[in-house]
Amino acid sequence: MSNATRRDFLQQTGLGLAGLGVGGLVLRAGTRPTLATVGGDEANRILIQMGAIPKEATPAAGALKLVTPVSYGPWYKPGSPFRAKLSVPGEPGTTFVLSGRAWAFDTKRPLPGVVLDLWHVDTNGKYSDGVTDFRNRGRLISSEAGYYEVEGIRPIPYRSNPNSNFWRCAHFHLLAVCPGYKPLVTEIHFKDDPRKSDSMYRPENAIAPVKRILNGVNFETGVFDIVLERETASS
Repeated sequence: MSNATRRDFLQQTGLGLAGLGVGGLVLRAGTRPTLATVGGDEANRILIQMGAIPKEATPAAGALKLVTPVSYGPWYKPGSPFRAKLSVPGEPGTTFVLSGRAWAFDTKRPLPGVVLDLWHVDTNGKYSDGVTDFRNRGRLISSEAGYYEVEGIRPIPYRSNPNSNFWRCAHFHLLAVCPGYKPLVTEIHFKDDPRKSDSMYRPENAIAPVKRILNGVNFETGVFDIVLERETASS
């Protein structure tokens, strides 16, 4: 395929908002491929080979705060596909683009190669099974500047028990894993959530959604930075 033909193909192919880059997902010319080792537990055996951290990946300007952990919940499943678009085409709901940076708490610098695993409910408050159905689930890897960007739908508040008056606040589940750092399991909440009375709601983990229009398409965006703590010999 010639360069011109390849360029036309990429321009005409629908890549989704995350692929087109609300914040800009661009591979550098010298980027090396991600290598995965396959075995009995292939879903959790990922070898990531990254290049040097670019000069523009400067330390954080302000103080970094560790993210408040939250439990996995009962619907975590390993082995989600690697992709920047969590939801299938035509998935009902408000399109949401989540982005941010992964940071090292000890060095105050961006963390490349962090494996981010995200999952959330649909507009009926249901999770996919994560075995035969991977809707609203996916994994991706932070860039050499620690950046990530993923597109899905905005999760909604839901009742895990229809016979109960207990509501869970809307949230993205997040698992972040990086060699040399403690795994982080948490939830990303929303500042405008009507169900803040949920005892698991963490205001320090809440993002402020922004309504946007791009090429006539309405969607929302939010920014959530991930800060990982160095793993110690005693941990």
